[in-house]
Amino acid sequence: MQVSKLFSFILGFAFCSIFYFHINFLVSDTKSAINNEFELQFEETLASSDLNKKRVDQSIEIDAEASIPNNVDNAGSTAGEPREEEEGSTGANDGVCSLLKLKSSSPSYIWKEHLQQIFLASRHLQDTQDEFIWHDFTAKLLNYMTPQRLQTSIKTLPSRYWKQVGHVMNIAYERYQHQHINLQNPQQKKVKVEPRKLNILVMGGSVTMGVFCNNNPVMQTSRFSRRNCAWPTRLGQFLNSLSGDMVDLRMITLGGTNTESAIRIWDYALFPSDMPYPDIVFHAYATNDMHVLSENEAKKRGVTLEDMILEVNQHFVRTILKPQKDCKDRPAPLLFYFDDYVGNEQKELLKTHSFARAAHSLASYYGFGLISYADAVRHLIYADTNEDWFSPNDWPSRQVHPGMGMHIASMWIVAFNMLNIASTYCTGFDVEREMTYVEGVAKLEYLPKGGLPVLRNEKELAGEPQLIPNILPPELNANTSLIDISSNWQNSMASYFDSSSCKDDHPIEKPCVFSWVGGLEKKFDKIPHLESRMKNVVTTNDGWVSSADKGKLGFEATKGGAIVEIKIGLDKLNVQTLNFMVMTSYGDKWKDSRVRVDAFVDRHGKGPTPLDPTKSLDIEGSHDRHTSETYNHKLDLGSDQALPKDILRVRITLVGGSTFKFMGMAFCDH
Repeated sequence: MQVSKLFSFILGFAFCSIFYFHINFLVSDTKSAINNEFELQFEETLASSDLNKKRVDQSIEIDAEASIPNNVDNAGSTAGEPREEEEGSTGANDGVCSLLKLKSSSPSYIWKEHLQQIFLASRHLQDTQDEFIWHDFTAKLLNYMTPQRLQTSIKTLPSRYWKQVGHVMNIAYERYQHQHINLQNPQQKKVKVEPRKLNILVMGGSVTMGVFCNNNPVMQTSRFSRRNCAWPTRLGQFLNSLSGDMVDLRMITLGGTNTESAIRIWDYALFPSDMPYPDIVFHAYATNDMHVLSENEAKKRGVTLEDMILEVNQHFVRTILKPQKDCKDRPAPLLFYFDDYVGNEQKELLKTHSFARAAHSLASYYGFGLISYADAVRHLIYADTNEDWFSPNDWPSRQVHPGMGMHIASMWIVAFNMLNIASTYCTGFDVEREMTYVEGVAKLEYLPKGGLPVLRNEKELAGEPQLIPNILPPELNANTSLIDISSNWQNSMASYFDSSSCKDDHPIEKPCVFSWVGGLEKKFDKIPHLESRMKNVVTTNDGWVSSADKGKLGFEATKGGAIVEIKIGLDKLNVQTLNFMVMTSYGDKWKDSRVRVDAFVDRHGKGPTPLDPTKSLDIEGSHDRHTSETYNHKLDLGSDQALPKDILRVRITLVGGSTFKFMGMAFCDH
């Protein structure tokens, strides 16, 4: 009897489908099914290089021979058989939804009926099965995360991006189908090109990075690095444990950064060289965006914290969701916001909701997904502000980093939201599938099916809504008005580009001739990494060193008057802006810290370097707050941009104080 080693618990788009594909074969008595139909099997395999240990992979075997037809195509038919299209069918995803009965099963039901599988897949790979040190803690956390509580985390759905949802489902399902067929037919000739994984990117600050994640009531441990303990790593392990290596989840996380840093990281593609273009992007900067420094900055600007959060995050949203102008542009990924902020920067409850209100306004307006960890656990925290399973310890002191409980719960919350979106996509497919785009505008056709009656005549009725432009709506601000929003949005269609003919292969193009961000990736978090990057461009150095004080990798001045000169010969790219990520700190060491950046452009590399800089910028490195944060500064060369064949020279001089620290640099074409 042939046995599948994939137990695919689909908790996200396509994963929901695959999960239910297997779950349908269980008998109604779940306990009996687990005892009689499942066999737990633990296999030792080598871990990925970042773990550098043996990992224990858990798989649950299911008798699939009698239940799963061989060579199932995307719509559920056996290969070689003629397939009858269901009424209203539009291909793979509709067939999957119908075949797997997702249209009649709620996410809460699926979750509730399969808690044991969820629990077993929640064990961290470095918490081996024979130990399972956090067994009881995980079980008690799962007891709190009831379907009812998980539902409170669902704020908005990707209402304008169902097409991308379908695309994501197809990517994962094709990979699953390929793996499933190979498992059932090991003698069959394998497809040369293996379907790719679903690419997920999580961007965030120190909370998302896993700072203080090791805090837990069971035992203090050093077996987890920060990122390995954090919820994105746990989510990737959770999905792959249950779906059979379907997901490639990457983290771009760095302490002290907020959404302003994320804008530059995305816009200038400051990603690891081996990172694929993401299908899904999670924004997880809520806590850092609520930082007290942001509140002080808002006061300086004469606006509220909520207004400033909305302004910065709207810039991020429009950068991520920017429509393609041609096939060279990257397509917009499926975007989700993850709100993890429960307090400690502000004590007043209404103030702690500033990010949530701003994010909800943007999510509703632009139609992306919003997930709220904060709302899922808020009442647990308010009922006992001394608890530290879900909120930062040392409450009410200023400590914003929750412990392990938050990261385990966040894994489930994100997974449940993904499951809900897949279910919603399937149950609403009969309506959404009819939304077509004609020259960039969305039109909902009326078809008398699925319960809709035949119209008595073809007469058009006055007042029907106009077609919806398939492009970002006008920017949302104090001047956005009902008076002109329709005309402005409709007129923006002049810039619409039909990307339907573009290939689904989007390498990440690098727009910067020189860039680095300390500690942003695992392969660039040590002093030698930065030294190697800098030595290729530094021509003169007096008093600047690569340092990693308190784990923060950067380029630091060690004495007053320290000077460094950088020289870059340009080949194909222009350089329009010099971008700097700067640690801003406090105390005697950082008093009066300030640098001057001078940029020189040697046209075609001819002649001596100009005596006067083309452009200059002064940057402060200190403030009066007792915390260290990373801020972004930009020097725009304007009409004097450096062109191919030019030589760009950058001189950085410490003109105030005794130290200064760059956390990143990027010299880019825009």
